[in-house]
Amino acid sequence: MKNTILALAALFISTVGFAQQPYELNSGWKCAPISKVKVTGKEISTPAFSLADWQPATVPGTVLTTLLDNKQIPDPFYGMNNKHIPDIYHTGRDYYTYWFVKDFKEEAQTGEQVWLQFRGINYSCDVFLNGKKLTDKPHTGMFLRKTFNITPYLKKGSSNRLAVIVYPPNPVGNPNGGQGGDGTIAKNVSHQYTAGWDWIQPIRDRNTGIWDKVIIEKTGAVQLKNPHVVTLVPGKRMSEGPQKPATIKVSTELENPTASRVEGTVQYTLDGIKTSKKVSIPANLR
Repeated sequence: MKNTILALAALFISTVGFAQQPYELNSGWKCAPISKVKVTGKEISTPAFSLADWQPATVPGTVLTTLLDNKQIPDPFYGMNNKHIPDIYHTGRDYYTYWFVKDFKEEAQTGEQVWLQFRGINYSCDVFLNGKKLTDKPHTGMFLRKTFNITPYLKKGSSNRLAVIVYPPNPVGNPNGGQGGDGTIAKNVSHQYTAGWDWIQPIRDRNTGIWDKVIIEKTGAVQLKNPHVVTLVPGKRMSEGPQKPATIKVSTELENPTASRVEGTVQYTLDGIKTSKKVSIPANLR
């Protein structure tokens, strides 16, 4: 197979065609530390709850990003400023445990599903929408994505409210200047360098926050997710001359949350060649 730049276009075509429509919730967020919030997530996520005294939040970003943008801490990249920012090892985890709230308008039309996707939160979180708790237990792990089907919980004709409480890693590690501080932060799946690494200064909130994108995606009855293309080249890869033919493996995941079986076709185009396969997806397949 000759060298080429490959482009994958994956599509699920049901009896009624559709295109998945993602957009990012990246502005208009507000936040408050847990120490100043005395109500539950169900109440906070009710649009009637006042956010008048909450501060603007930067999402994607960390707690320190928001504090810096609001000029509540000195810029840690100048001089010795980082030493003037309280470290979580000394303040306790609650100091950097924050609520993040976002109001948005969205509703599902007939035949549509709406999904809430988190591409990364450090280190764990609970999620609420319109007074409904979406997590049965905290979603944990800074490298783990999480998707919720929010179709049943959206309000028609009015704003929705998303509320996320983000908890720092535990343990947080003591930034004593060694490899990953005292090393205890390695007991969870988080960056050890955030507690200090060689010459790297510790990150005072240990990167706590909604540090990657938050996305709303509308689909038809079926969600297509995690398309994956793998190129397998047999033998040795030489710097010049022809290569042996490669094998291209393409996969994706399909989720059908509806009460009915869905028939359709999975299709992709690779180097101008279209490949398709008919599939039948059972009801309530997740």
